[in-house]
Amino acid sequence: MVRHGTSAGLIIVVCVAASMGYAQAPDWATAMDFESPGAWRTAPDLLDEFEEGDLWSTRTIPFAKLAGGVELSREHVKRGEYAGKWADHPRFPTIHTPHVPLDWTGFEALTFWAYSHTPTQEQITVAVASDAVATGWRDYFLFTFCVDWSGWRQLSIPLDRFEAYGQPAGWDRVEGLYLFTKIFDHQPNPYTVLWLDDMRLGPSSGTPTRGIRPPSRRPGTLPCQTQIPPFDARILNHSYPETRGNKPVPAPLQYESYFRAERAVYGYYPRFQPGFVSFSPSGKAYMHCADHIIESLDSEGNWTCRDLLTEVVEPFARETLGFDELGIGNTGQVNDPSIRFDSDGDAYALSYIWDPTRDWRSRKCLLLHSRDDMGTWDVYELPYYMVRFEKFVGHNHDRLARPPVLLMSTYFSPTTNFITVPEKRGDGTLEIPKPIKVAEGAIAFIPHSGEANNAVTCGGKVFITYGKMTVPAGHTKEDGVPAYAVSYDPDTSELSEPVLIGFGGKNAEDDHNWPSIAVDSQGIFHVLINGHHNPMVYTHSLQPYSIETWSKPETVGEGTSYGGLVCDRADTLYSVTRNSAPGYYFRLSLHRKKLRQAWETPRHLVLPFKPYYKVWFHKLVLDPASDRLFLAYHSQSASICVFRDEYLAYLYTWPHREKLFLTGPKEPQMPRGTYHVEPRKYAFFSAPPSEMTVMLSDDGGEQWRLATTPDFR
Repeated sequence: MVRHGTSAGLIIVVCVAASMGYAQAPDWATAMDFESPGAWRTAPDLLDEFEEGDLWSTRTIPFAKLAGGVELSREHVKRGEYAGKWADHPRFPTIHTPHVPLDWTGFEALTFWAYSHTPTQEQITVAVASDAVATGWRDYFLFTFCVDWSGWRQLSIPLDRFEAYGQPAGWDRVEGLYLFTKIFDHQPNPYTVLWLDDMRLGPSSGTPTRGIRPPSRRPGTLPCQTQIPPFDARILNHSYPETRGNKPVPAPLQYESYFRAERAVYGYYPRFQPGFVSFSPSGKAYMHCADHIIESLDSEGNWTCRDLLTEVVEPFARETLGFDELGIGNTGQVNDPSIRFDSDGDAYALSYIWDPTRDWRSRKCLLLHSRDDMGTWDVYELPYYMVRFEKFVGHNHDRLARPPVLLMSTYFSPTTNFITVPEKRGDGTLEIPKPIKVAEGAIAFIPHSGEANNAVTCGGKVFITYGKMTVPAGHTKEDGVPAYAVSYDPDTSELSEPVLIGFGGKNAEDDHNWPSIAVDSQGIFHVLINGHHNPMVYTHSLQPYSIETWSKPETVGEGTSYGGLVCDRADTLYSVTRNSAPGYYFRLSLHRKKLRQAWETPRHLVLPFKPYYKVWFHKLVLDPASDRLFLAYHSQSASICVFRDEYLAYLYTWPHREKLFLTGPKEPQMPRGTYHVEPRKYAFFSAPPSEMTVMLSDDGGEQWRLATTPDFR
């Protein structure tokens, strides 16, 4: 971003102006009126610091095209020769100009005309950059409006209606003008098209534009903290195409610079908010969004949603647990976002919560149980806060005979693991038997990524796999994490002796190397033992419904992490992993093994635009009615490794996250350079995972595509 307070800053403006297609910097009145080519840009001012050839983005797109998302157009003009046409907001979510007056104290309002192609209800935030030295992050004056009109409209924003974000230096120290569509995790509508014109500073005139404020908390409810962006019910059942041209979008999906994923590259705009997918035994689809919203299609084919947070979880936390505030874990990393059912049609869900005003002991896991098609829910506080269900993985149909198996861990790894199976009383309510210890010093039963399943119910027994962070006699730490299998009888509460079935990874202390179990139509157990950036290990039982003997372990793939396992009716095995082979480049990849055949070479489903760390929190599930495969994942990672050019591009899209990156118990390490510029150093930041995506395969994994509403009917 250009600083205008020094002569060096002015020289930079002139140089950038020349590179953007004009010989000298335009005067601010001409620039704000959209009469100067390149005065408004759709990329940060990276050429202030770097040569274009040193940017990662230039491998795939010239910087002029990256920054040239505002077109000077004669199609709709209010004044002068041109208006600025701004379309494709998922690809160009931010526009800005540095060509503004440095001192706004002599003005009362910012006004401009905007021609809207259609009233898309998109929220756009006008941001006046006024950075203060006192803060480490960018400071702004902000005003948000809604595109709720078609045709021309004049927007008049009195300066005193702007709200301070951070500690702006003041109206006498303005550095630029921005329009953001993804700030505060909003999602732009890909069908918003605006022609902007006659932007000026002056006296207040006409009726001030009505601004949008965040929804206020309902009186009497707890303040609530969530880990991912909030659910936006406004997008449900929208009237726009769900992909560009309503055309299928096949995998592999290739992301683009910088941080452009399915919404930007392929026009993905589903009529639902994507979430983790679950199915009833009959094949009715449900999506669990943000760990408290359950979406499903009604009989008319329209999306409906229920909010378990406001209806169930928050009242229980406030009234029964006595919480003063409520935190809800909803990334899919620690919480289990699946929805389970039994043969009576009852539904089950889990909720991981805590009180942010207290210590870790406030962490709770709640079991939610509905006996009336999710109309009402009973709530049960479980003994431990890390809990997950047995999942449907293909042939564990006997899971439906009882309420779902609950696998519990006391804490993060290494930990003590337990199992319990709720029992139904005569009135249909539940009793939670005392948990039975499965193992000590174990890897926690944790969902994280991949949807690894740790238990299958077959007949009257539950067969469990787990990893133990120890070095068995005769082995070394480098042999990896040992994986074990045990059987459990819910009727007698008896647990068998553990059977060693293989090792995962190359480090016995790596708590990512958990096993995943599935069962085929013949009763053979199949297990994948995860490596962490290493091959998975595959083994299967030699006898049906028996854990006593196992095949010789074999390695599958390279550079894999977080593999789950499902088995379809043809006894084909599937796993999707975060695949970092070759190199430190984290793709989502499919591994498949057909009956009596070898594991196939992995096929990439999603490819990031850049190497370095990424976590997807992906979940692979199987539709019990159709054998279709559904994969849900966060397109924007909860963890990013960025050089400086990428850091600036990231904050150009999500400016509000800079404060999160730069505040915390440790002094942040700031990124430097690019992939080609010395000194160079990437920095690691944690962010709310966002832009969840769902894709599916309906032909046994041969082809994959983005999921749209017809796929859930």
